[in-house]
Amino acid sequence: MRIGFFGGTFNPVHQGHLLLAREAVKQLHLDHLQWIPAKPWQKTQDSILPDEDRVKMLQLAIEADPNMSVNTMELQRQKLSYSIDTLRELQKRYPQDERFYLIGADQWENFHTWKDWQALFDLATFVIFERDGQRSANAQVQAFLKDKTQRVLFLTMPAVPVCSTELRSEALRRGLNSPLCRRWIPESVRNYMILHHLFAACKDC
Repeated sequence: MRIGFFGGTFNPVHQGHLLLAREAVKQLHLDHLQWIPAKPWQKTQDSILPDEDRVKMLQLAIEADPNMSVNTMELQRQKLSYSIDTLRELQKRYPQDERFYLIGADQWENFHTWKDWQALFDLATFVIFERDGQRSANAQVQAFLKDKTQRVLFLTMPAVPVCSTELRSEALRRGLNSPLCRRWIPESVRNYMILHHLFAACKDC
């Protein structure tokens, strides 16, 4: 099988994430796509919605698509979670499958700061969502990949003029029924957020 792995905070998941995921499935001819919500140690936990809520919102967002699922492996770790740990575990779980690890252009630009980044290319094919046609990578990464057999794929994606940070701020200022939130947050996800008063407990969102 051809399996894609889409990691991120998804805080909250929005239509832009879904657009990228569906385009990746289509362009890469994936048999399945797993969403992997992260527990980012680089960010203050006050700004991250609870793990169980982020997982539930992802499940609601993709419930109509049988080719997608949520993988909570990173949330289950008690220690700091790095991509190298995730990819090694995925290699053990899916040794016979083609594995595609999806990241954004901003992550690709900072790829040289990732733990054991040189080893990551042996564990999956990296797929970068292009932003404005830019394929910039750190010079160190470019030099490492020169004359190597590892593949890096670039997918041209439709522009997504919104991000989770903007939606969180909008929800706090104007509420989840604002036009921006209605447009970009899936209805099932937005209803869940309203029902559980998520932003009332999120101090720094």
